[in-house]
Amino acid sequence: MTAQPKPAYQQIADDIRQQILDGAYQAGDKLPTEVDLMADYGVSRIVVRNAVQSLVSEGLVTTQRGKGMFVREQRPPRKRISGDLYGKRPTSSPMKRQTEAEGRRSEWEYQTRRTAATKAIAERLAIEPGDDAVRTTYRFFADDEPVMLSTSYEPYSLIAGTPVEQPEGGPITGVVPRMDSIGQHITHVTEDVNARAPRPYEADALKVAPGVPVMVITRTYFVDDRPVETCDIVIAADRYTLSYTIPLPPYTEAGPRSE
Repeated sequence: MTAQPKPAYQQIADDIRQQILDGAYQAGDKLPTEVDLMADYGVSRIVVRNAVQSLVSEGLVTTQRGKGMFVREQRPPRKRISGDLYGKRPTSSPMKRQTEAEGRRSEWEYQTRRTAATKAIAERLAIEPGDDAVRTTYRFFADDEPVMLSTSYEPYSLIAGTPVEQPEGGPITGVVPRMDSIGQHITHVTEDVNARAPRPYEADALKVAPGVPVMVITRTYFVDDRPVETCDIVIAADRYTLSYTIPLPPYTEAGPRSE
């Protein structure tokens, strides 16, 4: 069976994409105008626009009204050190510390309310569905740029009546130092990382460009076997690289043991 030729707009998109991947066009470079592309490829304006839209949807190209089309940066300019946030026991918010270590101003907005745990959240917190939980939604900023969304849940029974009952309303912020202050000393943190298309409210809140996915981190804090906080973190994939440091047990002369 003879393969059908690709539509013209796909062929043009393939050509421009390859030029970007080969480095002929660098991040920030302005692409030829629609008129120039029409002349170069001998096609109509609608074909050129379909080709450009295909590249925009892939996150390779961005358009600016009145200025033209530009190649988007493909390598995240900053690292978000996720796996080594707790190399030292923190005394404040790790996100605040990391942002300020990059020389950027850290700010965040939040809303906290008491709610009934859904079945999914109850499983993550090892409580019963319908039990009271404290839900806090965050939007974090670095130099006024929205960089992260987070929704956290804590068992209300754990923090009720303590100085840290309100995650952001007390004298201490940051999960680890807050829990330390009430005698709940976190022993380990688990993370699951996935990527997906942003939901409309996420794209709006983070100002995610078309075609750019988000990374979703499901993080849970434990005191031994008891989960004390769980959260869902959403980050635009073009802004950060998740960089993990994984410690190994020290070497011993006895060498590794086979199980």
